Amino acid sequence: MALAFHMMPLAGTILLLASRRVSLLNAGLVGMALALATLIAVQPSFDTALGVAAAKAGEGAWLAWHAMSIIAAGLLFHRAFEARGLDAAAVPQENRRRAVFAACFLVGPFAESVTGFGVGLVVALAMLRPMRLPPVHAAALGLFSQVLAPWGAMGVGTRVGAELVGVSFAELGTASALLMAVVLPCLLPVFWGLIHAAGLRSTLRDRAADLALVLVLAALIWATNRFVAPELGGGLATGILLVLVEAPRLLRGDADLRGLFARLWPYVMLVGALMATRLLPPLSDWTGRWLVLDPFGGLAPLAVLRHPATWLVVIAAILLARLPRGDTSAQSAPHAADVALGALRAALVPMAATLVFVEFAAFMAASGGAAMFGQAWREAAGHFAVLATPVFGGAAGMLTGSNTASNALMMHIQLSLAAGSGLPAIMTAAIQTVAGSICTMLNPGRIVLAAGLVGLEKAEGSIYRLALPIGLASVLSLLAVIVVAAGLMAWQAV
Repeated sequence: MALAFHMMPLAGTILLLASRRVSLLNAGLVGMALALATLIAVQPSFDTALGVAAAKAGEGAWLAWHAMSIIAAGLLFHRAFEARGLDAAAVPQENRRRAVFAACFLVGPFAESVTGFGVGLVVALAMLRPMRLPPVHAAALGLFSQVLAPWGAMGVGTRVGAELVGVSFAELGTASALLMAVVLPCLLPVFWGLIHAAGLRSTLRDRAADLALVLVLAALIWATNRFVAPELGGGLATGILLVLVEAPRLLRGDADLRGLFARLWPYVMLVGALMATRLLPPLSDWTGRWLVLDPFGGLAPLAVLRHPATWLVVIAAILLARLPRGDTSAQSAPHAADVALGALRAALVPMAATLVFVEFAAFMAASGGAAMFGQAWREAAGHFAVLATPVFGGAAGMLTGSNTASNALMMHIQLSLAAGSGLPAIMTAAIQTVAGSICTMLNPGRIVLAAGLVGLEKAEGSIYRLALPIGLASVLSLLAVIVVAAGLMAWQAV
């Protein structure tokens, strides 16, 4: 009875999400209210309950603000960037296969890492649509743009996960990057199968080049997380490869260096500012000391001058300053005020959902429900309990469509679930982060978006069947990591 009572918030939320009749925000609100009621019920007195609930609500709101600010700033940046009305760089047709790979593993993930919230899917399909691929296959291929979702929107979901378990953002980002060295190669057979079904052929040399590129991508992600800044993990790694691999080909074609820079300077400025404030002394020292907000005494301090949201807003303001200010004369370009207000309106729901799910996680962890579920699952599954880690993470990502919500829902449960396995806590947290993030691509909302972008109606089932192996390959590769790690620990113990 005690377990059922503590698990009521999580079970209720999952059932509401699975019904597909309740939005992510509303399901989260129900779960948060139930988690709060559970927390209050287990306290010894009402006065104590109010104090604990208020403290946890404040801590949860502060943790959520780190992500919420990036959500609003990221959407503002994206809307301001698109409002310039510049045409995307043309994709050469002489090598469709190479262009498809670049869209799926480089350009789409780059856009998703810098902005987030499915923007990578929009960008990837903008490249794939002109390539005369079957629309349903193009939609499924576009979902590969989400493979670096642990670093989507400057890593907001990974940041929240790190703060929930009390490790640094860099630690969890680096551990997640190590897992990508296993996951990314395992996704290539799925990619090759999809492009083959779409009418494109792969030589042995093509496949070797794909493998080399994804391994280099994984290495760059790890190096960025370890030595630069985890929020730049996906954007900087894919950006470097785009410059080294794609830019020379574009410059040999119709594009020129000036034209490329005219389109991409906001991204260059963003990455440069974030790197300079972390790596370039004395600027890095100064930004680490000044304007550091720490209202909860060491709980996720926020260095304003280093925070991605600050620079997203600064660059968005520069972009908006070049747009019309709202006069009555006929203008082909949108007004700056309309762009800004539209971005803020679009950000309200994902910001609210982030706040709700982080509060949900804070209340549930404080009530002891996460630890109780983990203990019950370990007793039921024994030594095999830890194998459910990527399955639970992937299911949460698929249901919520948000790596932030997935980590908020599952992180404490995953750590409790794996407590008796001997696996390092950071490894368990990384598996949850990677599985939950990548499987957001299988959320019904993402599938519907992909179908709409390629002009298909009532084709969601076909797209889902083609995309499901991407999630399965991710989960199975993470299961293999757990099996190998557990085997190594058992061998060392002998």
